[in-house]
Amino acid sequence: MLPAANKLPLVFALLLFVPFISVVAPGVPKVGRLPSSSVGGRGSSHGWKDLVRDYFLNQGGRDYSNEGGQSNSTTPGLSSSSWTSHAAAGDGGGVQEDHVALHVSLGIGTPVVNITLVFDTTSDLLWTQCQPCLSCLPQAGDIIYDPTKSKTFTNLTNNAYNYTYSKEAFTSGYLATDTFTLGDATVSNFTFGCGTRNQGYYDNVAGVVGFGRGKVKYSFLNQLGLDRFSYCFSPSGSVVFLGESAALATNTTTTVASTPMVANAVLKSGYFVKLLAVTVGRATRVDVAAAHVIDSTSPVTFLDEATYAKVRTALVAQLAPALKEASAKASAGVGLDLCFDLAAAGGATATAAAAAVANVTVTLHFDGGDLVVFPVNYLAVDTESGLLCLMMKPSKGVPVLGNWVLMDTLVVYDLAKNVVSFQPLDCAALLAA
Repeated sequence: MLPAANKLPLVFALLLFVPFISVVAPGVPKVGRLPSSSVGGRGSSHGWKDLVRDYFLNQGGRDYSNEGGQSNSTTPGLSSSSWTSHAAAGDGGGVQEDHVALHVSLGIGTPVVNITLVFDTTSDLLWTQCQPCLSCLPQAGDIIYDPTKSKTFTNLTNNAYNYTYSKEAFTSGYLATDTFTLGDATVSNFTFGCGTRNQGYYDNVAGVVGFGRGKVKYSFLNQLGLDRFSYCFSPSGSVVFLGESAALATNTTTTVASTPMVANAVLKSGYFVKLLAVTVGRATRVDVAAAHVIDSTSPVTFLDEATYAKVRTALVAQLAPALKEASAKASAGVGLDLCFDLAAAGGATATAAAAAVANVTVTLHFDGGDLVVFPVNYLAVDTESGLLCLMMKPSKGVPVLGNWVLMDTLVVYDLAKNVVSFQPLDCAALLAA
């Protein structure tokens, strides 16, 4: 728990797809925020095409029966089924997770060492790579944390862990405690995973901070005594709130869709919500009636194959003639299923193309309310190929509500009430308020 003087809520300010997330306590001036770096994967020079091909989930490769932690810890239950990406067919196999993920920068130890972590809503544990490493991954910018140099570090003896994300991605090491710094707040004796053998790809950052809803004692939210958090992601400026600050905005007339969280026996850490139907434009309604997990690390939204096929057909029909469908080969080249050729549309820019189809909304009908999203939330441009692509794909596995469709939407998680709320907002304006 945080000391009374530093009781949450804290405010995390961040940029979508930018490696750093600034951490700020209430009342701290903006100049006190940590610096952000350039857009793109941390330490990466890859373009959009590579990010899509390497990152987007190959749902057919998921093996849930073999996921989760295999722990020989005296504290059982430290497991994860967090989403990871498998390499696309033909890419040589293995994990090529060149993420377009959200990152948070925290401080650890005494003296403080800055570490940058992937922000993940589908897992619980906070872990970072630790020296000495038996098998560590490339880490750009921050130095790998060395617990022997921290005066406040304690190794929790006989607490080894193995935290599995997929067959090819995992972290293993031992549980420990140290002092963590979140903005101006200091958390003493915070339990975390000290990863000494790590495999996969995590954006060239130090590890992962899980905001999942798991009941394990050493989860991030449980250790901070939190049952509420929210975020609003946007390329123009984003924000994450913890504790009492995680509330719906009151200075707007936008419609709020609040829906119950749905339990899932396989991915217990995930936040599942029931999607009843999807309406394309004003006419085509496709029934779904399936629970989708909200995944902060996935730009793409995955629908079951039958639902996706109907949504795809409706979109192609309603986006034409303003947009011309690209070949299947061209779409597959960027790792997606449906793209449109901007050059074939008369060299239309992404902005002009979006304006031409502005009325083609996609409405997500949840159990409890509707969220209407516009083309900017379901289409994205690959500047290299000149393709405008649908940020949705078919899935044979668990359906996923990705972060692209939720851009400029305040997402509030209320664990006490077991409710997730969606409120369309200008994230940059919310951050500036």
